[in-house]
Amino acid sequence: MNSLLKRNNYYSSQQGFTLIELMVALALGLLITAAAIQLFTGSLLSSRMQQANDELQNSGIFGLDYIVRDIRLANYANTNNPELNEQTPWGGIVLTANNGVLTNTNLPIPASAPFIAQGLLSHSVGTGEAVSSVQNQWQGLSNVDIQSDQLTIQFVAPNAMVNCEGANVQARDYVIQRYFLRRDPATATSGVDYGLACDANTPTPVGTAAVSTPTTLLGFGDAGEMIIPRVDHFTIQLGARSATGNFAYYTINQYRQLAISARATTPPGIPPRIVSVKFAVLVRSLDNTKNAAIDLSKKIDVLNQNVDLTDKTTKYARRVYTTTVALRNALGERI
Repeated sequence: MNSLLKRNNYYSSQQGFTLIELMVALALGLLITAAAIQLFTGSLLSSRMQQANDELQNSGIFGLDYIVRDIRLANYANTNNPELNEQTPWGGIVLTANNGVLTNTNLPIPASAPFIAQGLLSHSVGTGEAVSSVQNQWQGLSNVDIQSDQLTIQFVAPNAMVNCEGANVQARDYVIQRYFLRRDPATATSGVDYGLACDANTPTPVGTAAVSTPTTLLGFGDAGEMIIPRVDHFTIQLGARSATGNFAYYTINQYRQLAISARATTPPGIPPRIVSVKFAVLVRSLDNTKNAAIDLSKKIDVLNQNVDLTDKTTKYARRVYTTTVALRNALGERI
C-alpha cells in the first residue's frame, strides 16, 4: 500500500508544461529568433554599405587623383601661345583639329587626309554636337538622362613618365590623352556597365629622339585603359576668363558656341581664354546594397546638372567626386 502511494506521488510530480506555458515559451522563442534575424540582416546590410563606400572611395578618390596628375600637365610647354582657346595651336585642351577646312586648330596634325576623327576631340552634349557611331569614340554613354562628356588634352612630357595606358614616355615627347566613358569590357556592344577610360597615342620609342611636335599620331583612338570602373556619368566644364577679367564656367559645347559668336563680330573678337578645367564623375558600387535608405527617385547633382538615374530598381551606393585643375601657362602673356 505504501509503495503504491509513493508510485502515484512520483508520477504526479512528473507532469509536463501546460498549453499556456508552451504558447508563452513559443512566443518568446519566436521573438528572440526574430530579433536575432533582424540583427543579422542589419549587420549584413551595414557590411554591404560599408563595403560599397570603400569601393566608392577607392575608385573615386584614387582614380580621380590619377587623372588630375595628368591633366595638370595639359598645356605644358605651350609658352609661345598662352592665350588658350579653340584655335590655339598645340593648346592643352583639344577642341578642334585640322580637317582640311579648319586649319587654325588646337591639333594642327596631320596636314593631309586621313584626318583625326572628330569623335576623338573634347565634346559635350548640346547644339551641333553629334555623338559618334564608332565604338570607343565619343558616344555620350551614361546611366543618367544626360549624355556624358569627353575631354582630350595634349602636352609635352616634362620628364620621363608613363602615359595613361602604361607606355613609357621620354622627356620632351608629345602626349595626347582623352578621357571618356566606354562599356566594360571594351568589346561589349550593349549593356549598362560603364567605366571612365583613358586613350593615349603611342609614344616615340625609347632610344629614338623624342618628338615635341609630331606630324602624325599613332595608336590614338582605341579603347584605352580603364581608369575608374563603374562610372554612371562624366561631365566637364571649362573655366574661361574674358579680356575684361570676367570669369565663368562653360560646358565644352557652350564654349564652342561662345567662340563662334566672338569671331563672328566685326572686327572679329577673341573668345575668353581657357584657364581651368572642372570635372565630375558619378561612381557606383559593385553590388546591390539593398539599402532601403537609398532613394532612386531623387535627382543627383553632378556639377550643376540635376540628373535622373535610368536604373530605378538596383540600389547601388553612389557618390559624386568633383575637382578643378588650373592649366599651366594659361594666364601668361605671349613671350
